[in-house]
Amino acid sequence: MTIAVLDGDTFDDLAMLLVFALEGSTVTGAGLIATTAAEPRPRAYGWTVRDGWLHPMDTANVQAAIIPCPGSSAVDREVYPAPVLIKPSGMDEESDRG
Repeated sequence: MTIAVLDGDTFDDLAMLLVFALEGSTVTGAGLIATTAAEPRPRAYGWTVRDGWLHPMDTANVQAAIIPCPGSSAVDREVYPAPVLIKPSGMDEESDRG
């Protein structure tokens, strides 16, 4: 599924899909590919969902994920390593922070 986050509604869709993937009770494999719209060379980054969190994908897997279908036109994107996202702690029902 591809979502272009251009407004609040599409951001809400993205947030819902991320929560669904991170919750983990029904999703066995998921990934997130983020691309920029920067010209002339947009960038792409990727994460996989494991153990309820996003982990950086290696650049070869991101490159494979963004290859367009044969016969379709697509923007050539530069692939970069995704940043490590620190998993917050204490965000459970017992916490006064979350």
